[in-house]
Amino acid sequence: MYVSLYTAKQLRKIKDRMLWLGLFMSTGGAASVLHNILLAEQTRWYWALAALLIMAVGVILIAVGTDRVQLRTAYFSISPSLISYRLNFYSPEHLIDWRHVSAVYLCDNCVLFDLHGGKQKSVNFLTFQSSNLACHVGLSIQAAALARAIAVNGVHYNTSSAAN
Repeated sequence: MYVSLYTAKQLRKIKDRMLWLGLFMSTGGAASVLHNILLAEQTRWYWALAALLIMAVGVILIAVGTDRVQLRTAYFSISPSLISYRLNFYSPEHLIDWRHVSAVYLCDNCVLFDLHGGKQKSVNFLTFQSSNLACHVGLSIQAAALARAIAVNGVHYNTSSAAN
């Protein structure tokens, strides 16, 4: 199962907002640079440097908004061997191998994976854009854990005896 956390419409809306914010910041930064270097009686270099920084951030936002710089995809994926996810555009990708999972705890807002060796990983469903998507991912995790005979919320299910 592979689920993108943002629809195409949501991505376009985010990029449009980045584009407009970038235009605002770059033009404001450029105007401030011109004012502080050329028009002010005394040149304020620290103000000009700060304005250049604001202008540079604006240019980066314009590049993202016009698809010159690609955003990384925010997704959640469950495969037979591992779980992989990236919850935000700027966060790192997380990988959880099913062989290392000893238990899964699900609640309305998050899922907690108990790993062998006492480590834990959690996925916060509040970062998802849709509550329906969060529910779908939670149920998929629960079904995948049950298929692998992993304890869910502290209860061990024996799927082999239920089939007989």
